[in-house]
Amino acid sequence: MRRLFAGIAVGAALLAGGSAGGAPVTAAPPCVTLAYLALLGNAETALAAVPAQTASALTALGEAERLAPSTDQDLGPIIAGLTATPPDLAGSHERLTTIATTLALPASSACHVDSRASISALHQVYSSSVFADLDQNQQPSLLERIGAAINWLLSHLFGLLGTGGSIALGLLVLAAVIAFVAYRLRGVAGARRAAVADEPRTAGDDPDHEWRLALAAAQRGDHREAIRRAFRSALLEVAGRRARLDRAWTTREMLATLSADADLLAVLAPAAAAFDAAWYGAEPVAAGDWDTARARCEAVRRVARHGAAASTE
Repeated sequence: MRRLFAGIAVGAALLAGGSAGGAPVTAAPPCVTLAYLALLGNAETALAAVPAQTASALTALGEAERLAPSTDQDLGPIIAGLTATPPDLAGSHERLTTIATTLALPASSACHVDSRASISALHQVYSSSVFADLDQNQQPSLLERIGAAINWLLSHLFGLLGTGGSIALGLLVLAAVIAFVAYRLRGVAGARRAAVADEPRTAGDDPDHEWRLALAAAQRGDHREAIRRAFRSALLEVAGRRARLDRAWTTREMLATLSADADLLAVLAPAAAAFDAAWYGAEPVAAGDWDTARARCEAVRRVARHGAAASTE
């Protein structure tokens, strides 16, 4: 998968570099990333047809390899399966669907964005009176003023109290500062815990039931809860069919535990990222976020079921 992302990124960079210099062009060059994903979608549609259109799928995959030559090791097994005798239609379609779902972009994605209005607005912000005195000396902060006052006090009391008395007074002042800092840090930590609620404990271990709850939550507009339910359904599918998972694990610990299962990790990592952004992020969760998370969680469930079926054969 890393080679696949690298191939797309390099192709896009080369295309952008080629259009930056030389003679002006009359039309914007095509976007390699979107064209590559469109070809994968065409191949997937051709394989899903009844009967499967193997020739059309092979044509689309060949064009995708020409756009991003470094992806031959990812698309090569699919092409080999389709050209085998007899062709492996089910396995090739499964692998192609996994790749296309993992690399899916939001519907509004575009390669060429006119940023002139944003740049103009940014210049207006920097030229406003609010930023006029940025080069002037800033007033000392509250902690700096407190530190200066303590230093002045200790320097004047040293001669009056002697060495032993000054050390004792310094220790008292240091203890007071530590207590104040600990109090402030505890308040900040408490505010963060109040702002972001932990994921509630949920009973049940039926992934299909969780998926129905996710669809119901999305239907009533609660996309944050829908993403949580969909991701939980995906994890239950993995735990029941593919690997042992522990609820106490963090996302990083879970992905590290599954690092040896490349196919599962490739689809689980994007699904976990979508869940973390929806549940722990500060931004509101929109319908588009739900659509992306739903596709990623469906990919996890599909890979978990496919792996379980293959292990029983």
